[in-house]
Amino acid sequence: MLRTLIAAVVIPAGVLATAGGPVQAQRVDNDRTESFISATKQAQVEAIARGFMRRRGIKGLSMAVGRNGKLLIATGFGEARPGLPSGKNTIYPIGKISQQFTAAALLWWQDRKYRSVGIVRVNDPVSEYFFGVAHWQGMKLAHLLTHTSGLPQLAESVFFQERLYSSVKAEKILDFVKGRELAFRPGSQFRQSHSNYFLIAQIIEVGLEVFFQDYIKTEIFALNEMTKSGFIGTTSLSRRAQGYIKGKPSKEVNPTMFFGSADATSTAIDLVKFDRQLMRGQLFSAAARAAMFGKHIRVDRGLWYGAGWFIRDRGGREEYFSIGDLLGFTSINKIYRNTEADSDHYVVVLTNADKIRGLEVLADRLLAAMK
Repeated sequence: MLRTLIAAVVIPAGVLATAGGPVQAQRVDNDRTESFISATKQAQVEAIARGFMRRRGIKGLSMAVGRNGKLLIATGFGEARPGLPSGKNTIYPIGKISQQFTAAALLWWQDRKYRSVGIVRVNDPVSEYFFGVAHWQGMKLAHLLTHTSGLPQLAESVFFQERLYSSVKAEKILDFVKGRELAFRPGSQFRQSHSNYFLIAQIIEVGLEVFFQDYIKTEIFALNEMTKSGFIGTTSLSRRAQGYIKGKPSKEVNPTMFFGSADATSTAIDLVKFDRQLMRGQLFSAAARAAMFGKHIRVDRGLWYGAGWFIRDRGGREEYFSIGDLLGFTSINKIYRNTEADSDHYVVVLTNADKIRGLEVLADRLLAAMK
């Protein structure tokens, strides 16, 4: 499972091919929409998105599609919150999509080998970073990255539920997690748990002697020009979407309970920038990409997990994605990679509605509308 973990054609600016032949692409750039596709294709995208919102009772949705490092369209529909239309730069909490940043941060540290603070390797035992975890025999950093550590789901605990909306220090959460017995032998099964990525964030803070969020801002957001990305506890409520559960405004969660695992906020455009860097940028080594997108553990038939990403083979292409759900918000970040053609697409959909199903199918439909 862990063997790989350790270790273009750009379309001209004005022309896109359609079934009816070349058409002139429009250039739209306003507060709500940025588009480099034809009016016909944009109308198809809007119809698909609005229909999805109507069927599921979604108040606000932002989306973006990119191809081979280029943005094709970024736009929004409905209201992010009363008086704030959803648009290309609307900020949403993105739930477990945050784990893509946390995984990238740990692998970035391994890539860079910060000699002043020591070298990290994903094959390191977790016990090297925490006292009092002798009962975690055999658990490595790679098991945290791939949700194969055996740690029980933090969100299912009474401890988590009682502190979901109240203040609690990270040290208290760490003490609770360290006291958990493993549900299975590390590496033998896949089970998502906020505990895994919470521990990775703690390891980065201890090992690099930095605040985790500052490290993400500097090494992930700033280097990728993700200028509007941040975190739940530090992003002004007036500047981001309001979440809704069954049509009613959701309460603000305690971000510490989701530290490193589901606490980031971002925009559709910023996530496309991140996807572009992973596919075509120079920040991450080939080994780091192989770690993120390697098939390390089978989740279901035809579905695997890498590090922060689910992986699926479909029709000659690989698909990498994550669904972010966080009490009032549901989102998807998905990359489509055709290795033979050296082509990749990115589809991001962010909503301010709880437990929305069908986002992966929606992403596929939005991509199909671009062809």
